[in-house]
Parts: sequence; C-alpha cells; structure tokens
Amino acid sequence: MFANKYYEHDIENAFAMNRFFSRIVGIWPFARTNSIHLELIETVTLAFVCIAFIMCETIPIVLYMFVILTDVRLRLKVMSCLVYSIIGLIKYSYVLLHKNQVRNCLILIDEDWRDVVNPSDRISMIDKVRTGKRLTVTCALFVYLFCLVFRMIMPLAIGKIVTPQNITIRTLPCPADPIIFDVQRSPTYEIMLFIEFVGGFIKYTITVATFGFVTICAMHFCVQSDILVTLMNDFVNESRPEYLNKKLATVVEHQIKIRKFLQLVQSTIQYPSLIEVLGSTFMLCLVGYYVIMEWENHNIFRLVAFFIALIMFGFNVFIYCYMGDQVIDQGEKVALTACTLEWHHLPDTKARSLILLIAISVTPLKLKAGNVIDLSLRTFSSIVRMSLTYLNLLRSVE
Repeated sequence: MFANKYYEHDIENAFAMNRFFSRIVGIWPFARTNSIHLELIETVTLAFVCIAFIMCETIPIVLYMFVILTDVRLRLKVMSCLVYSIIGLIKYSYVLLHKNQVRNCLILIDEDWRDVVNPSDRISMIDKVRTGKRLTVTCALFVYLFCLVFRMIMPLAIGKIVTPQNITIRTLPCPADPIIFDVQRSPTYEIMLFIEFVGGFIKYTITVATFGFVTICAMHFCVQSDILVTLMNDFVNESRPEYLNKKLATVVEHQIKIRKFLQLVQSTIQYPSLIEVLGSTFMLCLVGYYVIMEWENHNIFRLVAFFIALIMFGFNVFIYCYMGDQVIDQGEKVALTACTLEWHHLPDTKARSLILLIAISVTPLKLKAGNVIDLSLRTFSSIVRMSLTYLNLLRSVE
C-alpha cells in the first residue's frame, strides 16, 4: 500500500494532460503496454510519421525560397515557415534521443506523489498541478488556434487569386516549389494542403508537449520547496529533543532531493529551452515584420493570423521565463527561511548543524537555456527589447 492512499488518482491527474499531448507524437517516456517490442514499434512508427510530415513540408519551402525567389523581402516573407520547421525538428529529435532523462524526471515526481502523507502538502501539490494545467491549456489554445487559422481557414477563405497574366493561383499555408510538381493542380494541391496542415499540427503538438513538461517540472519544484520551508520551521519549533535528529535528517534529505531534481530537469531542458527562446525571439521579429507589412497591405485575414502568432510566440517565451523566475523566487524563499530560522531555540549541537544547511540554501537556484541564458522575467524583457531592435533592422531591408 502506498503512503498516499490517493496516489493512483493523484498521479493520473498530474500526468494526464502531458501524457495526452506527448503520446500524439510518440515522446511519452512510459510504455503503454508491457511489451517492449510493441512499444518500440509504436515509437518508431510515430517518429517516422512525424519526421516525414515535417520534412515533406520543409523541403519544398527550402527549394521555393532558394531556387524560385531572388528578392530578399520575399524570402523574409517565407522564412518563418522554414525557421519554425527547423525548430520543431530539432526539439523533437532531442526529446526522442533523451527520453530516458525525461522519464527519470517524471519518476521522481511520481515518487513524491506516492510518498506524500501530509494532507496540506498534498493539497499544495494539487494546486500546483492545477496551475500547470491552466498554463498548458492556454498554450495549447493559442497554438492550435493559430494552426487552424493559418493552415486551414486562411487558405480556404482567400480562395483563388487571378494574376494580371490570367493565371489562377490557390494559396497554401506555406509556399511549395513548383519545379518538382505543380501544386496548383488537383489533387496535388489538396494533398499538399493536407500535408502542411498535419505537419503544422505535429510541430505545434511538439511545442505544447515540451512546454507541458517544463511546466509540470517547475511547478513540482516550487511546491517541494514550499514543503522544505515547512519542514525547516517544524524542525526549529520541535520541542521534543528526541525528535530533532529525525526531523533534521528529513530536512537535509528533502533539500538534497529537490536540488538533484532541479539539476536533472536543467540537464534535460537546457537545449530545448535554448532552441525555444532563440527560435521564438527570431520568430517574434519576423512575425512583427509580417504584421507591419500586412497592415500596409490591408490584408485582414493574414493580419489576424499574424497577431495570433505574435501572441503565441510571446506567450511561449514568457512562460519559459516565468517558470525560471518561479524557481529563482523559491530558491530565495528557501534561503531566506534558512537564514532567519530561530536557531536559538535549539541545543548548541543542533544549532551548529544549521550552518551547512544555510550554506547550501543560499546557493542560487536557476533554470538556464543552454546553461547560457538565465530563464527569468528580466530575460523576457530583454528578449522583447531585442526583438523590437531586430524588427527595426528588418524594416530597413529593401
């Protein structure tokens, strides 16, 4: 019997949303069945299908951009499709190759849910799960709304365009090279539209899945830090000397555990978060540039789609930075608690044991993108300023 009698319900509630999005693209690290062969076949099949759809969308964009187009401004107009495809492909490949690290992080979360016995701690953990779910749902809402508008509604709403040369053109979400095959003829156009819609859906699902993993790990660290603060205060306020050693050991073990958990999360997300931050920053510049261009052209459909994209990329970067900021705040909270403990209530030998506890607590805790960029709200403000700076450079391109 588990220490937490509600363990099975709680862990299902904690993992349900992340498992749903991750299984769509085959990156959920836990097996669906007890058969290793079936699990391997499922993973390989999903990975092959996802990569195939992304590549079928990316290759025609590359050919169209570098073979057909010669104008720099026109290349900038299609560059976002290529950049986002590359971002999605790199993130997906990284997560596939590091599924074991993702699994190890989720196993530690699973163990904490299994071992929690204090009802107030369990309620705090449930509240953090609820917060993480809300953030994930918000991210999914923006991402899939943009997918629906940009990749289905907008091409169908624009319909056919007749050029001055009396040539009928049917628009696609992303441009395709007409050299290999004529995308304007049926059923080639319909097939390409389907490929681009599914390829976009896969890329956006990868974004939501990786975002959900970062969110659940950061929220779990925050609630475990709150539990550590409670344990520290309980240790100092303990009036029975025979329980002091046990409570001190519990505090030290919990502190070591959450720090090891954060280190594992950092090693797992450092490169996906770096790709997300740098890629989204570049995409913010491009999409802002597109908004200005479509505003001048009075194209309402594209203007609405790009505004949604602007919100989506800004929200993604903001939440990554917000999660990092929450980790920093929790680390500072633990450090402040450790430094302000009423140690004078303890026996001298136990009071001296707090020195090492304080020394460990004051060590800064951070999530870093690629071990280079601190994820914090200050970083987000810098990203916004940088995006506006490069947007001004793009506007000067003729």
